[in-house]
Amino acid sequence: MHPSEKADLIIHPIRLRILQLLSREPLTINKLDQLMPDVAKSSLYRHIRKLLDGGFIEIAETHPVKGTPENSYRLLQAPHITVEDVQQMSKEDHLHLFSSYVAGLVQGFKTYLDSRETLDLVSDRVGFSEILFYASTDEFDALLMPIRDQLSKISQQPPQSGRRLRKLVLINHPEVEEK
Repeated sequence: MHPSEKADLIIHPIRLRILQLLSREPLTINKLDQLMPDVAKSSLYRHIRKLLDGGFIEIAETHPVKGTPENSYRLLQAPHITVEDVQQMSKEDHLHLFSSYVAGLVQGFKTYLDSRETLDLVSDRVGFSEILFYASTDEFDALLMPIRDQLSKISQQPPQSGRRLRKLVLINHPEVEEK
């Protein structure tokens, strides 16, 4: 599979959500349908098929429900794009994938906004901003390392009272400086 096809399989907003959900536990289509009410069940079946064919998920088990076999799916490999994958993609590939990713973010934010009668973005800790700064590669890595470490720990926490499922998106790229 070409790296851009692999990335497209992962970055698609619905498939990315499925992969994120399956990273926590095996799930059936019915459970995915409950967790993703904004996605048609027929669409879930199509995306599951693509992830199965791409080797990212597998059938964990099959059990009968009212005489019909029901599959549980689990993550087979972490959705990861390697350095080699990135280097093999064209500028057009990167722009397409980034655009798809951002479109998924916009849809997710819209879903959040539509999910409530009244919003309290302050107490929900909603925000978006950007900051420009100068840093060497080593300085930038030193900034990100503690963030990565903390995110790795906190992303493994189970749901419990007082915890909300949250999304944190970090996007960075060098800024083009005027000469």
